[in-house]
Amino acid sequence: MSPCSLSLALQSGGTVILKDGTYPAIGWTGSTESIRIPSGTQSSPTVIRAQNPGRAIINGLWIGRSTRKDSDIRIEGVRIEGGATLYNTSRITLKNVGVHGPLDVGTNDHSQGNTDNLIEDVWVWASGQRVIAINYRADRNVWRRVIVRGDGCGKSGCSGSGNPNVGITIYDSSGVSFQNVLVLDRILASGDSPYADFACAQHTSGQYLWGRNEWLGIMSINAPDQSLYCEPDFVLSGVVSGTIRDAVFWNGGGLNLARQGRFDVERVWSRTRQGDAFRVAPELAGSGSVLRNLVATGSGRYGINTAVGVSGANVNGNWSQGAYNQTGCVSGCSTSLPGFSPLSYFVRYGVDGTRYGETGYNASQNVSALPWPNEARIKAEMCATTSRGFCATSISEYIASQLK
Repeated sequence: MSPCSLSLALQSGGTVILKDGTYPAIGWTGSTESIRIPSGTQSSPTVIRAQNPGRAIINGLWIGRSTRKDSDIRIEGVRIEGGATLYNTSRITLKNVGVHGPLDVGTNDHSQGNTDNLIEDVWVWASGQRVIAINYRADRNVWRRVIVRGDGCGKSGCSGSGNPNVGITIYDSSGVSFQNVLVLDRILASGDSPYADFACAQHTSGQYLWGRNEWLGIMSINAPDQSLYCEPDFVLSGVVSGTIRDAVFWNGGGLNLARQGRFDVERVWSRTRQGDAFRVAPELAGSGSVLRNLVATGSGRYGINTAVGVSGANVNGNWSQGAYNQTGCVSGCSTSLPGFSPLSYFVRYGVDGTRYGETGYNASQNVSALPWPNEARIKAEMCATTSRGFCATSISEYIASQLK
């Protein structure tokens, strides 16, 4: 199918099946807008689908313009080279999509919003990028079963003060749900400024208040810096700012909560090789945050270094400054290893296809998140240029071997 015929075939509410092959960029290309996907409706979205998953390649995707919101579009089964941007959107779905290059949902140069989008069964990997995936000034979005890998930046814009390198972040946003999001074997190039696999922040006074965000059934393996680092400055009042539940942070720098917010942290296992397994900064004392049923293992500075008291914890490891600091543990804590595997935290979240606020959209399914969908295709695409991490085996085998 030629670019011209693809453009002519795209009609509001219609479906276009892409045959095997490589297609030009869709949307804004940096100088002009090429092929545009017309908006559909909630009952009849516009669909672009690969005839054979992974065999149709699009050289870049950009949906929406500052003067136009694009809505009710579904992209399924394709591979995107050069990255993807949901720039001004609502109810966009990316399903079974590989993105080689950064994935940006939202932007900092307009305020029209990017809401109620669904990123489901998507994998993102990139080099030469400071942030691999971002939810930026974009509310009520669900990221479900997403794999992120950073292959190092190595550019001047990725080093020095104010240029933190990140796997995936929630920035200036509210109502964002990360469900079974994995950041695996992200690396830093020489000179890259370290930060975190998972990041979250809000530094814009009076706008884009931060809150109702959640990380459910997530996993960070072998982070070169922090596993999850959160530092919002301006938060919604009267709500839980962030929920972190059934999470595994393995062989990274642990969990660090700072600045502002009320957090609900439950059933989290942090195995560190540097720093603190859990840190909650003094500014959060009295925030109403809840920390319970935590496991801290490995080595580093402190096992639990928290201004908020922890109820129920297993702290076992080699801690240079001690197992506890600040308020630390207040009840039900032990120095023994727990009698269960960290894989027990890795449960599936969310009913497939549901958007933020719909019935069951963030509910635990009470089953293991493994086996991972699309494993063979993910390996073929993400392992074309590297053999590290899960590329040597499979996603399921790799996770099980790392967490034993």
